[in-house]
Amino acid sequence: MKTIILRTLILYFALIISMRFMGKRQIGEVQISEFIITIMLSEIAATPILDHSISLLHAITAIVLLLSVELLISFLLIKSSFLKRLICGTPSILIQRGELIQKELKKNRVDIEELFSELRQKGYPNLSEINYAILEENGQLSVFPYTANAPATHASLSIASDETGIDHLCVADGKILEDSLQLIGWTKKQLEQEIKKRHLRLRDIFILTIDDKNNLRITKKQQ
Repeated sequence: MKTIILRTLILYFALIISMRFMGKRQIGEVQISEFIITIMLSEIAATPILDHSISLLHAITAIVLLLSVELLISFLLIKSSFLKRLICGTPSILIQRGELIQKELKKNRVDIEELFSELRQKGYPNLSEINYAILEENGQLSVFPYTANAPATHASLSIASDETGIDHLCVADGKILEDSLQLIGWTKKQLEQEIKKRHLRLRDIFILTIDDKNNLRITKKQQ
């Protein structure tokens, strides 16, 4: 019994340390690679607790190896947009400016009734209220209503605002995201000209977004 308690505590604290290194995310927000690593860690940790023939050192070695793999993958995902698309996928726009994008619904195997149920749970019973609905990489549905249907704020009660849609991420860490440009009808050359007008270089831009009214918002990299 003492052996089981000791092995359990050792593996428990080994897992706690491993999960802390993996970062602060809720279960519903983990990427596919993180989800797989989490399942494998639970299996590796559970087996040696009851099976004393399995070396505790071997189990901890496997945990450290998986943690190292996860940290390496996380680093590569930050550096490579291609690898991130391959492993994590990309967000899918299910509703764009009030119109259902049927191709994306089929591609992501989203049932119409399931979508409407999700919209109702978020407080939008009518499709006509929705400007954008985006299925994020982690499976969560982000919903953006038209300004007239958005919850009231102090600003909206006193100031009438134009409908600007959503911000499309077009540059991330100095890299142009051509899918986003294509979505809003911009070309790479057009974007480069706008950046040049502002006396900036692409490599100096951390984030650049363009909304549906073609308003640019730029955040420069910190030195």
